[in-house]
Amino acid sequence: MRWATKAYIATELSPNTKPADAPGGKAMTVSSSHPYASLSLVALDHDATPYMMLSDLADHSQNMAQNPKTGMLFDGTAGYRDPLAGGRVTLIGTMHKVNNDRMLQRFLTRHPASKLYAEFKDFSLYRYNIQEAHLIGGFAKAIWVPAEDLKLDCNESQELIEAATSIIDHMNSDHADAINLIAEKTFRLDPGKWRMCGIDPEGWDLHNGHVHARCSFDQLVTTPAEARNALVSQTKEARTTK
Repeated sequence: MRWATKAYIATELSPNTKPADAPGGKAMTVSSSHPYASLSLVALDHDATPYMMLSDLADHSQNMAQNPKTGMLFDGTAGYRDPLAGGRVTLIGTMHKVNNDRMLQRFLTRHPASKLYAEFKDFSLYRYNIQEAHLIGGFAKAIWVPAEDLKLDCNESQELIEAATSIIDHMNSDHADAINLIAEKTFRLDPGKWRMCGIDPEGWDLHNGHVHARCSFDQLVTTPAEARNALVSQTKEARTTK
């Protein structure tokens, strides 16, 4: 989930969700409720709560306005010859529109292209409230996980949460060389203008305008000082990598 930049959502499409003259039209042959699957960008809060920025005019948004019960699938099977051998997790919960300036900024930092439509009147931030999760770690490896075990307790991480934006700005403006060093030496990513686009107690995210990646911390960090020490350690390790 931390790695993901997108997720699939499943909502309930009913015949009375949209009027016939709605923008984009409506399903014309649906006479009863049906599952409706779609895809959207996602960003996780520090505690792993998913957020999406969706158009109120979209079918999935109007479906959720009628019934907020929503499934969400994170697909971690990329790169596997047999996709069913890869990991994925399905979340069970509800999705609601929210006003959260801090999380909106976090979303836009992770998805800069979304700034093009973030101020459109029909776009809103949605929070996914996790009730339970079904984790599949490969063939015949499946387990149901309650929300309290999936989400991260961030009660002791408030300093880091409050300083996250300034940490990201500082790293990108003053330590771009360190970010690129870690990307290229530690993770063997293609050379490019890599930038930090998120940080949380479990790690930090980076992208080069086309590709996203993630760098995990060896242990949880809860303060800016701990984050600095972890980043310095990762930079030193990257410098010694042949």
